Amino acid sequence: MKKKRLIQLSEILLVAGLSVGGLIEAEADTIAFSPTSLSLISGEPAGNDGLFFTPTTAIFVTSLGYVNCGFSVGHPVGLYDVTTSTLLASTTITGSSIFNSNFRYNLITPVTLTAVHQYAIVGTYTPGTGPDTGYQAASAGAAALITYQGYKYDTHSTLDLPTTSYSSPIFGPNFQFVPVPEPATFAGFLLGLGFLACFQRMRI
Repeated sequence: MKKKRLIQLSEILLVAGLSVGGLIEAEADTIAFSPTSLSLISGEPAGNDGLFFTPTTAIFVTSLGYVNCGFSVGHPVGLYDVTTSTLLASTTITGSSIFNSNFRYNLITPVTLTAVHQYAIVGTYTPGTGPDTGYQAASAGAAALITYQGYKYDTHSTLDLPTTSYSSPIFGPNFQFVPVPEPATFAGFLLGLGFLACFQRMRI
């Protein structure tokens, strides 16, 4: 009997996990930055380009990306909590990563960012033997739920949080996200989960 209950409890937890995943996947991914007037920069040295921002509401970051630049080498991209200098997620973008609107992306385990907290999306530029290059933008073109707070760079060869400010953003890095579901959506999910638990209990 105890083993049966454990099996049924695991079924409930599995359904819960799938339901939460469904809530995230139901939203269309939004591109965080859509830079305007991209201009080619030749002879760009190795270093990190970082776009600093705050979400205006809680969001799930679903993928990290880098501008589609030819990719004779891979470009590491990282998502940072600026206050603590903590690397929250990272990946390396290559020519086989998913293409979408001038950028290539890798999916990540969704990371939750809270409202009015500062973060940075950072990409490492490493000159390759092919057409890899940087692009300067007239503006960052931040999405509706993102407040752009400036661009910083450094000339380090490994991924880190850059500290030198510059007026025009250089791409570089990007990410995609979905808004965190409203509390009412989670309440409905929990209510459904409660009904499922009651149903499982009556079967015991």
